[in-house]
Amino acid sequence: MNAQTLITNNESANNAHVQLLFDEPECCGIRVKDLSIFAKKKTILTVDEIRFPKTGVVAIMGPSGSGKSTFLKVMSELMDENLSHKGKIDITCFDATNQKESICSHFAMVWQKPTVFPCSIWDNLKVPLRKRQVARKKWRELMEQALEDVGLMGELDDQWEKQTAQRLSGGQQQRLSIAMGLLKDSNIFLFDEPTSALDPISTDKIEKIIENLGKKKLVLLVTHSLGQAKRVSDYSAMFHNHDDQGALCEFSSSQAFFKSPASPQSREFIMMETGV
Repeated sequence: MNAQTLITNNESANNAHVQLLFDEPECCGIRVKDLSIFAKKKTILTVDEIRFPKTGVVAIMGPSGSGKSTFLKVMSELMDENLSHKGKIDITCFDATNQKESICSHFAMVWQKPTVFPCSIWDNLKVPLRKRQVARKKWRELMEQALEDVGLMGELDDQWEKQTAQRLSGGQQQRLSIAMGLLKDSNIFLFDEPTSALDPISTDKIEKIIENLGKKKLVLLVTHSLGQAKRVSDYSAMFHNHDDQGALCEFSSSQAFFKSPASPQSREFIMMETGV
């Protein structure tokens, strides 16, 4: 893959350390340019330009209030009525010109708190399959494969389809949410601090799932854990607070980012998080 580094200029100092990777169309999954996000009339986040790969794990880091979660919402069009945006978001991981389906239908979102329905595991898993109009005779096979992929199949009862989803542990519910995303057949997974409330064992299981997802799909992972970002990500994006609003200040491979962060905001964030 070719890498091109954006040159610093007086008009856009924030972009000085944003590497414009994936300039070849076959490598680029999403391109964001001149993005501004507003809460009512106030600008809360700006992203001059960033390109994401078609596959791989991108860690999105930064202090609270820098717009990380809001960025995910705008990418997937899961915005509330108070949010609006302008700018260009080109998504090539799928055919975004197909007007029959909303863009959010191609994203799988995994929130900080597991989002499962108060019904059986079967009824949770059938939701994405029904939406995709998958033939019912294929449901069990696809469900069991998704549960196997997230490591749940061996932890459930023989009659797992009757188990109530909300009786699962927090970590199991989170993995069930990921299984629903797999059955949605999403090209892009968005994780918003998915392990912040989980124990180390559950966290390790989910990190392994994220790594595996990144081999075939694009994963955007918002995390406050530098250790997690270093363990699972291929690329790192740093957001910061600038003039009372969020802004992107750095994007590079995670290997380069953690070896030698280029922006002063990244260095300060790492120092505050690690004390080094």
